Amino acid sequence: MKNYEKESLFKNFFVFFSLLEILLILLFIVLYHTKKTEYKYALLQNMRVCSYSLNCENYDFDFVPKGKHILDKLYEDYGAYAYFTIPKSKKYYMKISYAPSKLTLDINHMYHTLLFRFILATLLLFVVALFFTFYSLNPIRKALRLNDEFIKDILHDFNTPIASMILNIKMFKDEHGQDENIERVSHSMENIVHLQSNLKSFLDNTPTQNQTINIGNLIEERLKNLQNMYPNLTFVFNKKNSLYIYTNHELCIRILDNLLSNAIKYNKPKGKVILSILNETLTIEDTGKGIYNVTKVFQRYYKEQDRGLGLGLHIVKKLCDELNIQIDIKSQINIGTKVILNFKYLRKGLLSKA
Repeated sequence: MKNYEKESLFKNFFVFFSLLEILLILLFIVLYHTKKTEYKYALLQNMRVCSYSLNCENYDFDFVPKGKHILDKLYEDYGAYAYFTIPKSKKYYMKISYAPSKLTLDINHMYHTLLFRFILATLLLFVVALFFTFYSLNPIRKALRLNDEFIKDILHDFNTPIASMILNIKMFKDEHGQDENIERVSHSMENIVHLQSNLKSFLDNTPTQNQTINIGNLIEERLKNLQNMYPNLTFVFNKKNSLYIYTNHELCIRILDNLLSNAIKYNKPKGKVILSILNETLTIEDTGKGIYNVTKVFQRYYKEQDRGLGLGLHIVKKLCDELNIQIDIKSQINIGTKVILNFKYLRKGLLSKA
């Protein structure tokens, strides 16, 4: 089961079970008070019978002077007792009492019996809620599975043209030697294969493998490709210290590539892309058009330009959340955009000044 399926299952189960559990709690509270009322009524009835027959095995009785006592009423200020008339007596009432220890014992027994039933009902409700949650999500899971299979089929069909292009690029290199344009095409093909591999991994729900990454070396590697592909832009890398983190290498590359791609696409002609490592943060800054509404850039399909689908930064935010990387964006229109990645939760160690 994939992460989003687990999340959906948990949320649906939590809402469904919580609502039913609240209703169950209210039901048992009402039931407890009803049982308590019935118990007190039965206690009073037994006292009344005792006042007639004097067969008071579990009760104590006494004669008290008539006063302002209310007859046939159960008092509970200390134990339980009630007053009844005595035939042919004008001065005394009969007081029937039930010991406080016995009253407490009876109420506790009733409470624990109901509590035991409540726990059994909760366990049954847990199983029922889990069953109905799985049952309600099953059609959605089937639809998602069909969607995944469709995408896998398309990815499989991509293999033939991609392999053909890679083979032709290699043959062209062997025949004509090194060429800048061919190198750019070759790097683009590598990116396509890389993205295809990531998508396959996601669809197969392959667990991510973490490793130690030197952020400085990773940036230098990515910039080497970009400088050949975009000779009209200036790339600057300020490395104040070496930064090592422990995380997934593939996903980290995807984050950097998406951010660098945006810095390139929305830059000005002959602009700059400046990358800086300071302590535990990486800053990617461009001299481009800027962003009007920074608060919306992580929303799916939100875009301010005609280019793109509005998914790049949304994907970046999802990946950063998954890897526990803090991301912040600052921007000024016609001046540029600065993206700050904070790796403090992934930091493997900071070396001395580079």
